[in-house]
Amino acid sequence: MKLFVSFAVALLSHLLFGWIWGVLGGVLVGWLSPKGGWWKGVLVVACAWAALIGYNFVVAAGPVAEMHRVMADIIGDLPAGAFPLMSVGAGGMIGLAGGLVGSAARHLARTGNQNEQVTT
Repeated sequence: MKLFVSFAVALLSHLLFGWIWGVLGGVLVGWLSPKGGWWKGVLVVACAWAALIGYNFVVAAGPVAEMHRVMADIIGDLPAGAFPLMSVGAGGMIGLAGGLVGSAARHLARTGNQNEQVTT
């Protein structure tokens, strides 16, 4: 259930606020998962981006395929299928960052503000 809710948050925040706000799904799943928040963040945001790419193909297959072909050519004469994979990979990296931030924030909230004095 945590993954589904975080997926929905990543998808909706991406659609409502812009692509970078998809990180909120990663932060949420990182916060909700005491262990493994980083890979769950990758999974949630990458799946949200893959769902959006899939939706675009369903709605307008021809123009989206052409856009991917052109973008792959611009990037470096890559096959057209490489561009969606790179996009999902970028979403995964955003999810990784969000999952790490969410896990770290949860850890800090649970341990409290225990400042240790370092003497040098």
